[in-house]
Amino acid sequence: MSKVVLGINSAHADSSAVLVTDRGIVAAIAEERLNRKKHCAGFPRLAIAEVLRMGGISINDVTDIAVARDPKANLAAKAAFVARNPLNHLPKALDRLRVHREVRGTASVIADSLGVVESQVRGKFHAVEHHLAHIASAYYCSPLERAAGISLDGAGDFTSGMIASCRGNEIRVLQRTLWPHSVGFYYTAVCQLIGFDRFGEEYKVMGLSAYGVPRYIRQMRELVRYLPGEGFRLNLDYFEHHKLEKAIDTDNDEIKIPRLFSPAMEKLLGPAKDREAPIGDRERDIACSMQIHFENVYLDYVADALKLTGEKHVAMAGGCVLNSVANGRMLTEGWVERAYFHPAASDDGTAAGAALHVFHEGTTKRTPPLVSAYLGTEWSDEEIGKCLDTSGMPYRKVNRDELLETAANALSNGKIMGWFQGREEWGPRALGNRSILCHPGWPDMKAILNARIKNREPFRPFAPVIREERLGECFRGSHEVPFMICVFKVRPEWKDRLSAITHEDGTGRVQTVRREQNALYYDLLGVFEKKTGVPVLLNTSFNENEPIVHTPAQAIDCFARTRMDCLGIGSFFLEKPVE
Repeated sequence: MSKVVLGINSAHADSSAVLVTDRGIVAAIAEERLNRKKHCAGFPRLAIAEVLRMGGISINDVTDIAVARDPKANLAAKAAFVARNPLNHLPKALDRLRVHREVRGTASVIADSLGVVESQVRGKFHAVEHHLAHIASAYYCSPLERAAGISLDGAGDFTSGMIASCRGNEIRVLQRTLWPHSVGFYYTAVCQLIGFDRFGEEYKVMGLSAYGVPRYIRQMRELVRYLPGEGFRLNLDYFEHHKLEKAIDTDNDEIKIPRLFSPAMEKLLGPAKDREAPIGDRERDIACSMQIHFENVYLDYVADALKLTGEKHVAMAGGCVLNSVANGRMLTEGWVERAYFHPAASDDGTAAGAALHVFHEGTTKRTPPLVSAYLGTEWSDEEIGKCLDTSGMPYRKVNRDELLETAANALSNGKIMGWFQGREEWGPRALGNRSILCHPGWPDMKAILNARIKNREPFRPFAPVIREERLGECFRGSHEVPFMICVFKVRPEWKDRLSAITHEDGTGRVQTVRREQNALYYDLLGVFEKKTGVPVLLNTSFNENEPIVHTPAQAIDCFARTRMDCLGIGSFFLEKPVE
């Protein structure tokens, strides 16, 4: 009997569930899409039920259950650290034991969440180390037969980074960076210092960094460095996380991070900025300096991984791997020949990695590569039509060619369009199925989009999408980027025509698409280009300060309450009257 593996990320940020069979990942979704709690860290009750429904199976059919957490991982290092710091860290160790007991009792929680008796949960339980799950998520989803496996984030299972040799079906761990040393905590701590103190705001600071100058590089070098063959090293005098009872608080399913920087960091960089205070040159320059130093040590890490493994290709995951500017440098500066980034590179992706790791144990057969991230829920025209009727909004049903023609015509005339099609994307990026689309060169489009819908800080960029074969015409890059996880320079001759997606530093965080990945999206780009001569669309997530829309009703509601002009949802098209 072939394995059917349920992967779970629980009691950690971005809780999620994934279903893996011999076809690879057949269903994947984060809990936040269902319960609407951003970065939800609770048990993924709704996500488990949804991936089973999408897979067309019951919990009885699941042969293995993989949890992306291993209480036994790095025990010696944990014990040694607690022994050196008993007053601060014995309570933390006891709290971790409580979480581990909850993980061991997952069978009863799964049964309760699905409304079945515990005896129906027959799958064998497996605990998979956090960073091993990250690497497995990238390597087993890639087409690579061998690669350097690289993981990097804040922390998980007492580790913040891992390098592994990946060949065939084997992942062999070569190096770990052990907590409390963490380049992820370096980035988060400096973000907090300049006023970005909520979980998950690092990407905002990456955008802000383009507006500064690197006059704090010397200070950044005092905070963190990379030691080849050993890992990252923080100067702990500038940090507080290793002294706290809890470095990350996941109570009530929400992620809260206490202050990670020490008074010494304020002496080094100046006093912490209040969140509501205006952003000044100091904050812009600190962001720029921090980002550049992050890129440098990140690339040192990649270079060391290639040296340790003897490889030229990389498979990468972990929250730090979402730093698309660093990834763009890695590709365009020739640090690697080829790279594969898991689309859910943050902790939601560990559910996939845990399941894939368990699936590949004891077999020489590889699951097929993951070439697209459309692994979530899909809604039928019948379901969408009922929601539209309930909304009372006027709409018309169209065939495929009419939908493409109508949508491209609206976009070519500067209209902002919601696009809700097919299966939902897996990971944090909207990749053309739960997107807001618009003309990337329309005058003042970035400001219009922010004012009318997104309400985002003006320093945050919007992303371009282009057909893969056209990438080099508009951008200085040649590597496919289907999961929008790399930044490339916009070619000078295209900057004016792509003004809404060209960031302050002349770059764009690009998504490439092939027809076999998403035929409707690909064809929409083609029809739009015929009308405008522009082979690019601006693509941003379909939401308004909330998780990306999941249901047709949420999409229709977001369309109705914002100043979006039109909506292509399934085979239906809605357009608001001109004001």
